[in-house]
Parts: sequence; C-alpha cells; structure tokens
Amino acid sequence: MDSSGIDVIYNSEDAILLSAMIYQSYQLFEKEPLVLPNGYSLRYTIRALAGVEEPESEVFGFIAESQDKIIVVFRGTRTFKDNESDQDLYQVPYLFVRNTGKTHRGFTCIYQSVRNDLIKALNKLSSRSKRLFVAGHSLGGALAVLAAFDFAVNTRFKNPFVYAYGSPRVGDPYFASRFNQTVKKSIRIFNVHDIIPTLPAQAYPPPFTKKGLYYRHVHKKYPVSFQLNSLPVRNHEIVCYFKNLSQQNPDFTKVLCGENPGFCPDTGLCVPFIGICGEKTSTNNDKK
Repeated sequence: MDSSGIDVIYNSEDAILLSAMIYQSYQLFEKEPLVLPNGYSLRYTIRALAGVEEPESEVFGFIAESQDKIIVVFRGTRTFKDNESDQDLYQVPYLFVRNTGKTHRGFTCIYQSVRNDLIKALNKLSSRSKRLFVAGHSLGGALAVLAAFDFAVNTRFKNPFVYAYGSPRVGDPYFASRFNQTVKKSIRIFNVHDIIPTLPAQAYPPPFTKKGLYYRHVHKKYPVSFQLNSLPVRNHEIVCYFKNLSQQNPDFTKVLCGENPGFCPDTGLCVPFIGICGEKTSTNNDKK
C-alpha cells in the first residue's frame, strides 16, 4: 500500500467535489431531489442487483457530465440486500479483464449486473478531451475499483481518476497488483478510525475454504483522521469524510456550497457522542 506519488494524483478540490457527489447518490437512492453543481447534467442513473439468493434492483449511483469532466459515482450500503452482498466474501474470477485474479463475490455480482449498460452509457459520452472520475463510498468504493479497472481496459478512458472513500478490500493480492499496474491515478481515502477499510480481513486461511481467501487493498492510500466514537456510522459516513476533507480547502468548499444550494451535505451528525447510555447527542441530525 505504497503512498509514493500521492501528491501528483490527489487534489483537494476533486476530493471535496466527489464526496459531495457521492452524498447526492445517497439522496437519489432515498428518492430525494438530485442536486448537481452548476454546469453538470445527469446522464445515467445506475441501477444494479443487490442481494445473494434473491437479488433486487436498487439505485446505486449516477453518471454526470460537465464541459470538462465525466463523473461516475456509487453509493455505499443502505439496505438489507446490500448487507447480504457485503458479507458474501467468497471470491470469483474478475472476468472483465483477462488474467487478473479474483474479487469479492458480493461486490462483483452487483457490478456485473449493471456492467454492460454502464459501459454503453459511458461510451455514448466518450470524449478524449474530458477527464473521467470514478468515485464511491464504502461498498460503492469497491464498485468504483471494479468499474475503473474495467473502464481503463475496455473503454476509451484509459486513465480514469479513482477516488474511493472508506472502501473495503476488493480482491486478492494478484487482482490488487494488476489493478495497480493499470490504474495509475487511484486514491483510497480512509479514516484511520473507520472499521470498514479493515474488511474483509487480509486472510481467511483453511479450513475456511480449501485454499483459503486472501485480500489486499489497491493503491494509493490517503489516510485522514476523525474520531467520532462510532466505528460503523459517524467514523464512516460520507458526510463526515466531506466535513474532514473540506477543512483542507475551506475557500473552495464555501464557494461550491454557496453557489449550489442543496448540493453539499449537512454535517451536523459529525460530532463525537459524549453522553452515557440512553442519552442522545445535542444534534438533531443524528441519522445514517
């Protein structure tokens, strides 16, 4: 998980913009109005199948386009079916690129269910003059990794920028190595107090399976730190990643949010819980 060269790839404005875009993917899933920044238009709504034995179609994100960018974003876990897929950690071959190892079955099945339609939608927008960004949070970070590798090999977008926030591990060591060789502009942003990036574990030795399962993160890591006393919620939520990253460039954030009402998330829940059993925090926005 080498972090060398991170400054060449990482851009605070992109990180802030994309985290807010991911927040909007959650809004779209919740059937709330989708708000995009000025100059961006919705081009495609991503619907994929989540779940194991009886998958169901859900909204997972969208593609938006501006004069100089195409942005593909994926949301994270929100439903029981999503959680089923998260826990389906057996590995299957990554079939979209030859000889690239194996990936998490639950994540891969979600991506596979929308892959062909997603490629078609993206190819309609193909322009060599526009930069492609692929971003996701949590489960969506895993989907962003799967998609970006596919895009880099099988579309005209050979050099996608990838921003994964609080992402779990996606595949075996060989997959991670092949991804790193192909997708050079990839950032894995993670809160050091967030439990999700520690999953799945690096190794599930036999007899878990006959040969065991082994997972590795893709490059390049970009650690941040905020401790809000809630491993799977406040320490993990995209709105809290947004709040932390916004502090890197408050002037840009102020303009972005001011010029685009409703685009940036309410970060009221991003405070530590300091009460005792049965007490509520002072914020009225304590919800996932």
